[in-house]
Amino acid sequence: MGILYSNADLMIRAKRNGASFDNILTIGHLKLFLTKKEIKQLIKTYNLNIEASSFDEYTYSNKFFEIFLEAKNVQSLDYSDYEKCDVVHDMNQNIGREYYEKYDVVVDGGTLEHVFNFPVAISNCMQMLKEGGNLFVFTMANNHMGHGFYQFSPELFFRTLNEDNGFEIVDILLEEHKYPGAELSHKTDIYKVEDPYKVKGRVGLVSKSPVMLLVQATRKKIKPLFDNYPVQSDYSSLYESHGNKITHESFSGVKDMIKKLFLMLPKNMQDIVEGHRQLYKYSFKNTSFYKKNNQK
Repeated sequence: MGILYSNADLMIRAKRNGASFDNILTIGHLKLFLTKKEIKQLIKTYNLNIEASSFDEYTYSNKFFEIFLEAKNVQSLDYSDYEKCDVVHDMNQNIGREYYEKYDVVVDGGTLEHVFNFPVAISNCMQMLKEGGNLFVFTMANNHMGHGFYQFSPELFFRTLNEDNGFEIVDILLEEHKYPGAELSHKTDIYKVEDPYKVKGRVGLVSKSPVMLLVQATRKKIKPLFDNYPVQSDYSSLYESHGNKITHESFSGVKDMIKKLFLMLPKNMQDIVEGHRQLYKYSFKNTSFYKKNNQK
């Protein structure tokens, strides 16, 4: 569990855009996976008056939060005090009310995928934020099977951190790594993800490389959480259209010709063509789903 360059960059940009980092809670005592070169790059990119030599490589992230983000109080929560956390709590269980609306920022740097009772764990993270506070989640997406209990999709966070629960998504990004160990992958591609609800379909991804999910959401209003459980957007669209007259797409001109040619192919060839269409659709090349969003 730790903070990578992409995570640091996202949080520094959030601070530049007005987010308060005065009072921070990290889920797990997060390591700082930034090389000296990356620290210097952040200082240069954001024109910061910080001495890079004051940071040790691969130490805990508290100093990063205090110096780069001007945090006044940094605490960590963990299942045990093995890594000297401040709050000992099992995230499978509901957090005590004394922690409700306590923090300006909650950062999950790689814990949620290891917690079996994810709905309770994400609810805890949300409850602990003040109104106007920000939740940052850096977790596993594709090709991390076996790393934890779960690999997550953007859809889950779009449907969870939404207006119904008093939240608003600021950014959902996917970062493609060269190696399973994200801290070993210092040059990465980052893509902004479109909301499946807006696309009106599943925003899927088939990838060869490991992919990490980066989420920032703001608690805009204090509301009861999960009065209604999230529903995947393509299913909710089907439920909403139930009983309405379904209209089928009509083809004309070139599209009609392509469809006719496709139907003339043998069934095995139709499967191959459709398979390649799906591989393109569920790839980073599909700009209706993914827009390249690399750091400076």
